Amino acid sequence: MKTVHTFVATLVLASSAAMLCVGMGFGFGATNASKSDPKIEGTYMLEYRETFDGKKIMAPEILGMLSFSKNVRNFNVYWMSGGKPSSISMVAKYTLSDKEYSEDCMYYAENMDGKGITYNTAATHGVSPVTMKDGAISFTPALHGEPMISISKSGMIATKTGVFTDHWKKID
Repeated sequence: MKTVHTFVATLVLASSAAMLCVGMGFGFGATNASKSDPKIEGTYMLEYRETFDGKKIMAPEILGMLSFSKNVRNFNVYWMSGGKPSSISMVAKYTLSDKEYSEDCMYYAENMDGKGITYNTAATHGVSPVTMKDGAISFTPALHGEPMISISKSGMIATKTGVFTDHWKKID
């Protein structure tokens, strides 16, 4: 009889501990991803650019599309600079938490001021801090001198201080 009571007590204690672990978000089937980790997945279209001197530039002088899947970013933008075409295109893997944005670039191409396109397929890695405020996620991708971006439910703002502010609309 003592063995049955010991078994039942052990079973109750083990069950309570297991339920506590599940309730606290670790153990049995839990993942490392936090429910508070920000989400940026979607497709963004460039609506317009504001230059440092207040000029507003729209299509067809500037065009762009940015897509974030769960872990891959595809970025393409074209603009005229001094009457010459410029463009950037890239594909990168990324991770995002409430503390940092990490990116592994797989492909990068640019044509600046009509000087001709250059390609880079060398693997590069960069990490930058993330801030979250008023429902927006902000970070500056650490590779390729990109602007600081701030993403909210409605879209994205990309700011290169003293140069431009791009306004992107989330389309899905």
